[in-house]
Amino acid sequence: MTAKRFAIAFLCALMAVSAWAEEGGSEKAVPVGPPQPRVVEPLGPSPLPPRAADPSWLLYNKGVELYGKKRLGESLVALKEAVESRAALSERAVVDIQAALDAKEAAKARGSLTALMRLLEERYLISSERERLRDRAGGSLVAELGLIRETAPPSPLRGLVDAALLVVEERGLSRVGDSLAALMREATGLGSYPEAEYWIGKVYLAEGEARLAELQFARACGMSSSLELEGQRFEMLDALARVYRAEGKTKDYEDSLRSIADASDLFSKRDEYYRNAMERTIANQGFDKFMSMYRVDQVFAIGAYSELGALYLEGGRPIATIYLAAAANAALTRAMLDIRADEPGYAYAGLADLLSRILSDPARARYASDAALWKNLVLLGRALSSTGDRESAREIWAIVSRVKAPEPWGRRADALLAQASSGGHG
Repeated sequence: MTAKRFAIAFLCALMAVSAWAEEGGSEKAVPVGPPQPRVVEPLGPSPLPPRAADPSWLLYNKGVELYGKKRLGESLVALKEAVESRAALSERAVVDIQAALDAKEAAKARGSLTALMRLLEERYLISSERERLRDRAGGSLVAELGLIRETAPPSPLRGLVDAALLVVEERGLSRVGDSLAALMREATGLGSYPEAEYWIGKVYLAEGEARLAELQFARACGMSSSLELEGQRFEMLDALARVYRAEGKTKDYEDSLRSIADASDLFSKRDEYYRNAMERTIANQGFDKFMSMYRVDQVFAIGAYSELGALYLEGGRPIATIYLAAAANAALTRAMLDIRADEPGYAYAGLADLLSRILSDPARARYASDAALWKNLVLLGRALSSTGDRESAREIWAIVSRVKAPEPWGRRADALLAQASSGGHG
């Protein structure tokens, strides 16, 4: 019986007692006559208690909350306990699944979770009860698993049901489907808790333990296949890259950034021609033509594009141009989408107009600064100038200067324009 059903039953009983009391209780006359026979129903199996919330998840959230309160020591303890708890859950699930696979019915199931579950049901549940459970489940595997659990079956059925419910709750049914092999794989993967490992690294970093933070971030990234939200991988890689940069590990820093950038569609191998076309357009026809023709809409990689562009520009590598162009384009594309939410008919009318619109709105201006838009535009001009595309570079600097970009980038654009006018290359 679930906690909810128990509460309902208890409430009904309480109401019955209340009604009995209102009618006079034991003081009311009892009719004369022979006692009525009592029908005693046989006792069924004791129901399992309701499934508790995942303790590792609760500990993880506690650790994150304590980190926010700067209670770093307590946060570290909670996060490490979360990792240990998740590993124990995984180990138990793997043992339970293996026990079900070792059952004599497993061979007939041919790798199907539903088939093995039903075959084990036949061993422990009568046919009428099985039919009733399936009718109540309405074709939902998850609902059927929960209903079977309420019958308190013995192992190995109980273990299989518990393991399947745990994996589905943590990973989702789509990652399991009807496959016993996938169920075992996901149960094994639960032993890794990259989210908690990452936050342990954040605690170490906050405590000034950069080396420990590096190892922890790298550990979390290595477990990224176990993440509930794939996008968190990029946050972890970014944190690792920042530690590498602080420690002066340039190659490791570059590799971490490349892992983020290469995950975007723009820098996949199949888009090499597209990237080359973008670079030719901005070099030969200017920034406005570039923005009119292309859109970079995967904003998760803006930071990596920006940092790689700056790194390659510093190293004198021409590849800096495409990374800085992608960073600027992605930030501007995001700003245009925001403008269209207020003005559905808005269309790109030139860099000067778009930058003016961004600066006139505090939220958009803040986003532009956070996305390093001004830095990326100025550095993009430098990258273009270094490859001989000076007219395109001057176009960008002139606009950044004219709209009075936030400092220091407005001042740097002025200086680069002056340098270009005197014959320098920026």
